[in-house]
Amino acid sequence: MCVDCGRKFTDDRWEATDFRNWQNLDLHPHLCEDCQSRAVAVEQQAEADERDRQEKERLRQEQEAEQAAQKAGGWLSRFRT
Repeated sequence: MCVDCGRKFTDDRWEATDFRNWQNLDLHPHLCEDCQSRAVAVEQQAEADERDRQEKERLRQEQEAEQAAQKAGGWLSRFRT
């Protein structure tokens, strides 16, 4: 029975969730096909959101490093050498 929606599994679904068949590894054996497809879509969206967040963070850090380099190169830096 599906944990999410409560629908009973079909015989094909029971076979797909059988852990003895390692070639057909099911990541969500407790969900029916519909709920599993929704769960996979949510996971893919979360991965895409995380990649976007990491890219934005990388760009922000590059901008901060560039601004810090510009500040350090003022007219006083000539007297430090």
